[in-house]
Amino acid sequence: MDFDQRKVVTLVGTLVLAGAVIAAGVYGPSAWKVLRSQSPKAAGDQVLIQNPPINGGGSAAGAAAGQGTQSAPNVQAPGNSNSGTSQQGTPGQSSPTATAPSADPNTQPQGDASGPRKYVAPDLKLIDLAPSIAGFFDPNNGGLSQTAETKAFSACWDIHQYVDGYLYGPTAGPQMNAQDIKKYIIFFKTVWDSQLKKEPGAAKAAVFCNYMDEMFNRGIDAFNSQDKVRIEEFHQEIHDMDEHLFRNNTNAKVYGATPFATKR
Repeated sequence: MDFDQRKVVTLVGTLVLAGAVIAAGVYGPSAWKVLRSQSPKAAGDQVLIQNPPINGGGSAAGAAAGQGTQSAPNVQAPGNSNSGTSQQGTPGQSSPTATAPSADPNTQPQGDASGPRKYVAPDLKLIDLAPSIAGFFDPNNGGLSQTAETKAFSACWDIHQYVDGYLYGPTAGPQMNAQDIKKYIIFFKTVWDSQLKKEPGAAKAAVFCNYMDEMFNRGIDAFNSQDKVRIEEFHQEIHDMDEHLFRNNTNAKVYGATPFATKR
């Protein structure tokens, strides 16, 4: 039987081509998926997974953390380099609530004890003068005015918070460096001295007024030298003034670091 070689080659070629087409139809899609999964993705195929955005002020927590500055009553303190939220328009002040800090400096702060303790503005409703200084703030009997009382209390309250933070870390109080605390004490000393010039009862309350002036100076010198021993001594004074003398807080520790300390 004679075969035309040309026809045979054409027939074989046709069969091979048909088989290739059929194989491509059957196995092509699967092969493409395998090969595609092994090849680098094109830039357009990549997906970037992002973390949820951080809302600094939209949520309740963000709004609380983002509250900027809040100054002590009737005063505007100098700025500072607070490492906390800083909060330091009156240096470093961010107050998530209007509540006062814990009376006992050895207790954990309210809220998240593991987080930094925020600045809390002076709560004038807590003023309860200890008997040993109450007589100095009696304008009806020639003593200092309520304005002087408010400014002295606010100074002790504010400075006490920052000294606690400086000595014991962010969970004890808002953060401010030594030089800025020095400037902060100078600021409150200036406010206090300016108020005394308006006080007709300053002469009668000279014992208390002179002590406040000397206490401010000790604090300024201690933070200027960054001497931890002197800073701790000043801390004991400002703690007693704030907790013991101005708030008459019987639950707070009493160091007896002022000449006005009384035994309970």
